[in-house]
Amino acid sequence: MPESDLVKTGIKGLDEILFGGIPRGNIILLAGTAGTGKTTLGVEFVYRGARQFNEPGVIVLFEVAPDKLIRDAALFGWDLRELERDGRLKMVFTTRQVFQQELLQADSVLLAEAAEIGARRIFVDGLVRLPEPNGGEPREAFHLLAEGLHRENMTAMLALESTMVGPAAARAPEEFVADTIIQLTIEPVQRAVLRSVEVAKSRGHEYALGRHSFRIVNGQGLEIYRRVQAPRSLQREGSAAFDTTARVATGIPGLDELVNGGYFVASTTLVVGISGAGKSVMALQFIAEGARRGERSLMITLDEPPGQVLRNAQSIGIDLRSLIDRRLVHLWYEPPQEFEIDRHFAQIEAIVEDFKPRRVVIDSLSTYGSSLGATERSFRDFFHAIVALMKEHQVTAVYNHENPEMLGMSSMMGEFKVSSLVDNIILMNWVELGDTFRHALTVAKMRGMPTSRTTHECEVVNGEGMKVLPRRLAVAVPSVPFAGYLGLISRAPERRAPKEVPEAS
Repeated sequence: MPESDLVKTGIKGLDEILFGGIPRGNIILLAGTAGTGKTTLGVEFVYRGARQFNEPGVIVLFEVAPDKLIRDAALFGWDLRELERDGRLKMVFTTRQVFQQELLQADSVLLAEAAEIGARRIFVDGLVRLPEPNGGEPREAFHLLAEGLHRENMTAMLALESTMVGPAAARAPEEFVADTIIQLTIEPVQRAVLRSVEVAKSRGHEYALGRHSFRIVNGQGLEIYRRVQAPRSLQREGSAAFDTTARVATGIPGLDELVNGGYFVASTTLVVGISGAGKSVMALQFIAEGARRGERSLMITLDEPPGQVLRNAQSIGIDLRSLIDRRLVHLWYEPPQEFEIDRHFAQIEAIVEDFKPRRVVIDSLSTYGSSLGATERSFRDFFHAIVALMKEHQVTAVYNHENPEMLGMSSMMGEFKVSSLVDNIILMNWVELGDTFRHALTVAKMRGMPTSRTTHECEVVNGEGMKVLPRRLAVAVPSVPFAGYLGLISRAPERRAPKEVPEAS
């Protein structure tokens, strides 16, 4: 549909899920129970039309007096009185019966006032199941109402109070007559609440399917976030114009040799291991290496606040504060409490598009599952979208994931099985030899290149960070290198016979 035939709502995020706006002249039904945000959405639709698109509007109220509406709108920064004084808004306080009769009369005062200001939009708040004046069916009554609004060439938004939800609401007579239906819901999620909006139908026009989350924000209004999914277009301009064989250095001494010179550009690497195994250290060194080469990096931390991340970086000789001040690193922290995954993804997308990093780290994926109470499908959808977003922008990504098993590893991702979506997998673990725990690293998967899948010892040194040791170099008691053992990432490594120990590598 041509853009000129669409009415932009001006509401943040709504036009995106409506693929540009609402077909002009449509009857839009806002359905939902009390408190879901119907009045706020409808008033903002008229307000944005008058302020941003030079489309005067009418607001019809049945239960809320205009003074109260003006007071409530001021919380969002909307000055409805100013619009009235400028002749861009008309507010009408009436009854449902009078309003219905007004639409049927040729000499309607309401319609005359709407024509006087050149109204292009109308919001009717507080509709209920309409009785037919002559005792007919409610569907016929709503049809007459819709016809009256359509004759005036106004795009109408009607807020329908409903106590029904689910399939029962979908069969309501008004929903057959309306051109566009927007369903608003509010539901408890653990101790928080989640607001969502869904476009149930829109005649003659495409829209984004599914339930999208939204917030009502003082000083602004509605903020709607499209549900998490992979980008609609996976081929932006220039997205394929890079060397797919180019490498990205890891920043870990000894690791680049194990991965044949570094990760491929725009690849995704999953680092799995128990807490304390060195995942965050690896991530910080990966980012520092990028900064050393003049590449921007984004670090998304969910587990540790920025002050703690800065302190940890300092302990291994990385001045992360300086890198942030020089705009080589963007450190973004979002506490996992009351997580809104659609909003979270939209913020990541905005940072990637604005900051344009070449490297990204998420520390850690396991927090998403525990914070959201997510099902395997919702977690996989989110991870698939993140992977697609980074590949689209040619960002080389490292994702940390905590495995709860301290010794040994029987499963990499537990209930969230997304390892097939990544290009590379590195396993981090503790190995108990004698009375000493030693760091172990295994490159388990490298898409597009061979890997030895050999377990190597690492060490983390204050002021220096992590490095991968040559296989025959012993650094701890007992003084036997990793090459002298079998089953290092199992719970019970076995000592090799001396003649079985392979040559140094």
